[in-house]
Amino acid sequence: MMKRITSIAPPRHDYLATLSCSPYFRDAILIIPQKPVSLPARAQLAIFGHMPKWVTKLMNIRNAIVKRFGFDVGQLSVMPKNDELNVGDQVGFMRVIQKTDYEIISYAEDKHMAFYLSTKISNNAVVLSTLVNKKTFIGRCYVNFIIPFHYVIARAVIKNALNKNRL
Repeated sequence: MMKRITSIAPPRHDYLATLSCSPYFRDAILIIPQKPVSLPARAQLAIFGHMPKWVTKLMNIRNAIVKRFGFDVGQLSVMPKNDELNVGDQVGFMRVIQKTDYEIISYAEDKHMAFYLSTKISNNAVVLSTLVNKKTFIGRCYVNFIIPFHYVIARAVIKNALNKNRL
């Protein structure tokens, strides 16, 4: 299963690259789906629309802690009415800010950081790419602290989508 999930170098000339402001964190994951995926919105919802229970519990604990430091925790459970996302739609704690036939970009921001997620369909694969612009010292500390958790949780959520045959 893990052969279907591979870390790759983040794209250097994509839309997220134009949004990066130092200091920032950027990563990308290539996913080989088990079935064809034609729309990036469907891929994003297949992955992030069904979190494993342990991830939801962990995120609730995280939210209770970081809220005290001024982070905007948003709602994890906000889901669109259908699987066709449009610019302005709320998905979890993020809002869709750009959409093309092959890529959808979602965004969330608070006073410490701006977070972007790109879900792109490319050559029968799905490429997830994140960008976090760290705006404050607390934002830099937070992102640096959670990077190991980010890697584990992102792969667990993707693996869950693959195991449940949603992707």
